[in-house]
Amino acid sequence: MSIDSCYEGVLAKLNAQGKIRSISQQLICTKDIHDKVLIVYDILEGLEAFPKILDVEKCEKVSTYYRNQGNKKYQRNDNYGAWQYYNLSLLHAPLHSECYCLALANRSAVFSSLEKWAECIKDIDTVFSMKYPEKLTDKLNKRKSICIDKVTPESEWLSPEIRELLTLKDPQMPRFPCASSKLEVVFSNEMGRHVVAKCDIKVGDILIQEEPYFKLLLKHQYLFTCSYCLSRSLNLLPCHSCCFSLYCSVQCKDSAWKDYHETECPLMATLVELKFTTLELLALRTVIKARNDHADWDSLFKTIQEAEENAGSEFRGHVKVNNEWVYDSKYYTSIHTLASNIEKRSISNIFQKAVTAAVFLFQLSQKTKFLESDNEEEQDNIRKYAAGNLLHHIMTSATNMHGISGNVESAEGNFVDEFNIGSAPYAFHSLLNHSCAPNVVRCHRLGTARMTLVALRPIKKGMQLYDNYGAHHAIDDRNTRQGNLKFQYKFTCLCEACVNDWPTHFTMQRAKNLPAAIVKHKDNILNTDALDNLQKGDLKTAERIYKPLCEIAQVLEPYAPCLELSDCQESIKQCLQIFGGLVPYGYSQQVEWNAAPPKL
Repeated sequence: MSIDSCYEGVLAKLNAQGKIRSISQQLICTKDIHDKVLIVYDILEGLEAFPKILDVEKCEKVSTYYRNQGNKKYQRNDNYGAWQYYNLSLLHAPLHSECYCLALANRSAVFSSLEKWAECIKDIDTVFSMKYPEKLTDKLNKRKSICIDKVTPESEWLSPEIRELLTLKDPQMPRFPCASSKLEVVFSNEMGRHVVAKCDIKVGDILIQEEPYFKLLLKHQYLFTCSYCLSRSLNLLPCHSCCFSLYCSVQCKDSAWKDYHETECPLMATLVELKFTTLELLALRTVIKARNDHADWDSLFKTIQEAEENAGSEFRGHVKVNNEWVYDSKYYTSIHTLASNIEKRSISNIFQKAVTAAVFLFQLSQKTKFLESDNEEEQDNIRKYAAGNLLHHIMTSATNMHGISGNVESAEGNFVDEFNIGSAPYAFHSLLNHSCAPNVVRCHRLGTARMTLVALRPIKKGMQLYDNYGAHHAIDDRNTRQGNLKFQYKFTCLCEACVNDWPTHFTMQRAKNLPAAIVKHKDNILNTDALDNLQKGDLKTAERIYKPLCEIAQVLEPYAPCLELSDCQESIKQCLQIFGGLVPYGYSQQVEWNAAPPKL
């Protein structure tokens, strides 16, 4: 069963009982958000509709099964498939068992085949540090000696000049420590909180570098990436308890446990089995981490109370640090006060999200100690907090969270397709409003979650910064964009591309009256070879043309929209993706696996 089928089943039963109208009216009349969830909780309980909680424990038989699957892949030279199965074997192996050692030993063979010499040595050394089968000694020593002869020091990925260009060098705003002092946050009834330029900004200027409240790894990357920091380190080691989380270091493993994983750990199998969306999982983790960020429940309740009392002031989402107001993703207050748009949502939308919140609440009560307290009054407040905030953040996630992605290699060797890796809450980036012709673009370094905001168009003093929420005029026509934005974000877009019905990239015309010298300069930089090299992910080409592209885009702005400017902007974004790191083809070729292991 998935969470969607759970919801559909509940709806069908209520419809058969003729209760849809009365329940809708009850939810409409219920003021407190936590009571909406508790009403739905009682409905699910009465219908016996809560999904079954799945238990998956470490098991040598399952570990052996996945290792044998990996062996089959390895024998067919499918290194990425073998790698995933060996990580599944490692996840299911009891800690320090023979199966655990064999999974690591076999994974080292994959790293050797992929010429990951240092990673191969590290896995072998880990095996030798444990009580391993003696039969492995000769094979691993031979493999290690080959790797030692071939390992070379890692070189810097980017040139110093490009590193400098991608670094926020401006003084930062005291109240908004992740943002350049070239910016300011203002409020209007029409636009809400938003960000404007305090001075003229050029294409390529770095405006924000923000770390998120936490990171959420997507399921299809569980077997490749650190679940805590999103590191692409290859020598991942498993959670000591569940069969779903891998970490690049003991530090990440311990930090995850402290922040949220102690509570999530016994739920992981069920969370995967029910196929919760990224937005729903973000909400659950936010609620758990918010509690763990505080010494006790009373401290958290006080934080929420103060945040909500302050919500109507210019310091919405701020906390006092050394007697100064600060708005920063590291503090839960900044995440709690992000807009939920509950007043714009239909009652059916709220009911569906309340079903998810109620299911989370049930799982937390059945499998964890998260809701427990010795004090009966406090226990009631804890349950209300969890119910209300689960629903609140399921709604804030839909309009405020940001994806973490990179460009992935195609079978033809091109890097043009976006590849989603994770998602995270960024408080400051969430203040930016949308445009279908944005003047900024987000990027990040693969293996991290630090989000960098780069000016994509010139921004004059007093102009608003506009991000893009996924509806871009170069890709979709106006009607498609308007429909998508209205559905997810609950607003009608009035950006220049929508008001003036700008063309898509494939119907874009060349600029009229563009001086021949500019055309020639642009064509010299973005010639056929350069475009082909960018598609192939060539770093040297990206480093060579990035700065000239920014300068040309600056000059072309008065001619927008035009094909020349669109080409430059898309190439700037391609360069930024290359600078951030590219995802090899094998990472997109996931093996099939489910939360419930095969029956053996």
